[in-house]
Amino acid sequence: MKRLGILLLGLVFGLAVSACGPQGSQVGKNSGGQQPGPGQFIELSKDGTHLVDANGKAVFLTGDSPQLLFVQINNADVDTYLADRAARGFNVLWVYPVDRVDQTNAPNNFFGNAPFDGTNFTNEDATYWAHVDLVVSKAQADGITMVMNAAFVGLTSAQGYFSDFNDSGNCNLFANYGTWLGNRYKGYPNIIWSLGGDADVLGNATIKANISCLGTALAAADPNHLITVETCRVCSPANQSSLDSYGGSPPAWLRLNWVYNTQPTVVQGCQNGFNASNTILPMMGEDWYELDSRVTPTQVRQEGYWEVLSGCFLGRLFGNDAILNFNGPSFPSPSWQSQLGSVGSVSQALMGKLFRSREHWKLQPDLAHTVVTAGFGSGSTITTTARASDGQSIIAYVPNGSAATLTVDMTKIASSNGQANCWWFNPSSGATALIGSFANSGTRNFTPPDSNDWVLVIDAASANLGPPGSSNL
Repeated sequence: MKRLGILLLGLVFGLAVSACGPQGSQVGKNSGGQQPGPGQFIELSKDGTHLVDANGKAVFLTGDSPQLLFVQINNADVDTYLADRAARGFNVLWVYPVDRVDQTNAPNNFFGNAPFDGTNFTNEDATYWAHVDLVVSKAQADGITMVMNAAFVGLTSAQGYFSDFNDSGNCNLFANYGTWLGNRYKGYPNIIWSLGGDADVLGNATIKANISCLGTALAAADPNHLITVETCRVCSPANQSSLDSYGGSPPAWLRLNWVYNTQPTVVQGCQNGFNASNTILPMMGEDWYELDSRVTPTQVRQEGYWEVLSGCFLGRLFGNDAILNFNGPSFPSPSWQSQLGSVGSVSQALMGKLFRSREHWKLQPDLAHTVVTAGFGSGSTITTTARASDGQSIIAYVPNGSAATLTVDMTKIASSNGQANCWWFNPSSGATALIGSFANSGTRNFTPPDSNDWVLVIDAASANLGPPGSSNL
């Protein structure tokens, strides 16, 4: 009944917007949207150290990247996709409310409606945006936050809205659009805004200025939602996070640091993100996606654990190429439906369960190898480790299984009864095995059960925590 009620609200709202006719971005105060709710599904904690929900409970980002969800598929398929992701525990989705090049009939959506009834970012089409509202409401009913990319920029004129951002000196065009978006969606509790998208912020002053115009106006109209920006992975320097691209002078609207790396570089990228700022916290926004020929399914899982345990402690947005565009022109097979239960999807869901069962918001990467002091390896076999700041838990991901033996400083666990509970967590199945309880003194060696990848979890026995992944803290 909850889902039905919200969907009916979205339909009624959509009809109301349609009745008003098309509205240009310059008429922001007349835009649609719900009234502000009691709180956001995801927002910064009051002390700015981690993410929380409306009740103040810590949130770990377990994300997917169905970028063409709004535009490529019909409502029944939207329901199928959202129901699957909600059931698996995904809580964030990176999506494009508008797209110029990637879907089947760009820029028109599945129903044949274009986002703008004139120049891009003006004269927003009422019917088109009513559908966006409906999908956001559907996600809201499933407890899912939409990371909405206001307008994906791209690196060349063949990609995204590059030409609009590269060729226009009209700040008002982007400011008016940002105001319109902010006013329309400020009342929804399930939005994080994303700007840019393969955007050369560091090397292109015009694009940087126009993104700033959009971001500044969006933040002014919608102070309720966090804003981040994806910049450039293949520019110079490569693998730029949000903060890297702004050279130490981030804009006031930037609230989250979007780390953007390839699989071989995610450890360093997340370490850099962790060290970059105490106020603009790191998340892994995009890495290499499942079905990409450069990575195996196991490596897709591997990069996720490497990221979180190297400093991207807010969480990670996973991606699968077939789901990304719902079998649009650039990736027609395999079917996106067949990928809902892929190795990567299952692994991402299990990773979310694991980190939500421990103090993920307190994790600090073991950069100096003072927790796992030996056996941590290097390169493609590196074990990444993080410790909760209060010493309640240690989590280490071992990509090469029994080929590695880890030496752990047990004194890094703070336990009032002098004991530590040690577990193996299988990241491909979620199965756990209690290794035993040992004194939190001296060092102890741990060798994974077999040659597959494993996660070692060590907890203070006095905390009385259940098996990893079994419940949320």
